[in-house]
Amino acid sequence: MDSCPVSEQCPGFSLLALGALYRDVIIKVPSFPAEDAKQSAVSEHVRVGGNVSNTLSVLSQVVAPGTQLLYATVVGGSEGIWRPLITALEAKGITMLYEIREGENEVTPTAYIFESQSTGSRTIISHQLIPPLRSSEVKALLFTHFLPKSAFFQSHAYDEMLSHVWSGQSDFFPSWLHFEGRECFMAEGVIDDFKSRKEWQQMPCAISVEFEKYGRPGLDRLARMADVLFVAEAYAREYLEDVTKRSWKSAGKGHLAQTFGSFFKASVKRGAVAFVTVGAAGAYVLGFGKDADVLHVPAPNVPATEIVETTGAGDTFIAAAIYALGYKRYDAARAARIAVNVASAKCVQVGYDGLGTVDGGFGKLETSGDPLEGIISARSSVGPDVRRMEGLL
Repeated sequence: MDSCPVSEQCPGFSLLALGALYRDVIIKVPSFPAEDAKQSAVSEHVRVGGNVSNTLSVLSQVVAPGTQLLYATVVGGSEGIWRPLITALEAKGITMLYEIREGENEVTPTAYIFESQSTGSRTIISHQLIPPLRSSEVKALLFTHFLPKSAFFQSHAYDEMLSHVWSGQSDFFPSWLHFEGRECFMAEGVIDDFKSRKEWQQMPCAISVEFEKYGRPGLDRLARMADVLFVAEAYAREYLEDVTKRSWKSAGKGHLAQTFGSFFKASVKRGAVAFVTVGAAGAYVLGFGKDADVLHVPAPNVPATEIVETTGAGDTFIAAAIYALGYKRYDAARAARIAVNVASAKCVQVGYDGLGTVDGGFGKLETSGDPLEGIISARSSVGPDVRRMEGLL
């Protein structure tokens, strides 16, 4: 598997990520109750949530202090709800750029996550009515944040300042753009804005997009713009069912990835790379160069007794892959191995803290041996003592 082309695009690393900010309410139950029945919870806790929030929380642990990690999002409703979320992320070194919505139902989204102790599965009920960011708002947030404060007081710079306000251009130009893959037309507008900048001609941003749910309007257009695609197994199956007009629910993961790559190649840019995550089987790396390359990276075995929380494993995979590709400039194969290990390690701890350090990166999780010293062992098959992680990555 050749090196990912984005590796040569990033002399320095900075990232702008866009996605919904959530308040996660995680409720653990012994087992899921039957409909219209009562059940007592084992525990409940509240924390920052959302795909991008989780990804940046992991990434912030392994990049040097001062590395620019920007998160553009929207909040609304009671400040007592959203302010702690913003504060928690800023404490990790993440620069928060947020638009405050005001009005009925324009409140910060909440995800109620029910986790079953007996099976390790989870059920998520999201409540999100707040209008998402518009591309024009992203431009304004960037400009306002990076505008030199002295510009307001220099009359000779007034015309130039107005010009920048009109265009929405700030001095900030990231090496990496990451999109959640929900508000696709907004993402396309942001990409177009950066493409219009002179910096793009000298050093274009690497672009990554999540492909989690098939059929989202505009996601097919983003596929043609992305350098790195993070594809969920469910997306790949639904895509193939639509294209081939037959069921892929029982297809083997290797056959699924191979066939998906052969069909999807026509929809992506030349030289892009896709990571197709397939739960307990790890991930497949698809290279879209002259020849279609497919590499399988198996996941380690995780004993059922060691799994404590699976929420956010996929977001952790993305963080580790961006770190490996964009920050360390490893090739796609090595990035996938690291990402699979880090995502698996996430499942044996609560939350995201402590997965890596600034000095040591992800440590043993970057090796190809036994990264967790026997807690997670290299796997060739799923045994009876292993809880499957289907759908978690």
